[in-house]
Amino acid sequence: MSESKSYIATPPGATITEQLEERGMTQNEFSKRMGMSEKQISQLMNGDVRVTSDMAEKLESVLGVPADFWNKLESIYQEKLVKAKLENK
Repeated sequence: MSESKSYIATPPGATITEQLEERGMTQNEFSKRMGMSEKQISQLMNGDVRVTSDMAEKLESVLGVPADFWNKLESIYQEKLVKAKLENK
């Protein structure tokens, strides 16, 4: 997460974490269902890697939340990240 006086940029991983908690799914189980390593999942959840279109489709398949939602969430995160960084300069 990155923040400034006016903006808080929260990565999509925060929402993924909430979704996993609601389902009682471990990060290990999630990584297997996503076909990704636990390290990749950790990077995704921390906002170190972007949600790609392919990843959004996998998220839809595993979590049942539409790919369009994940794509928009990533876009909003990137926009706010830029604004927060600019404001902090």
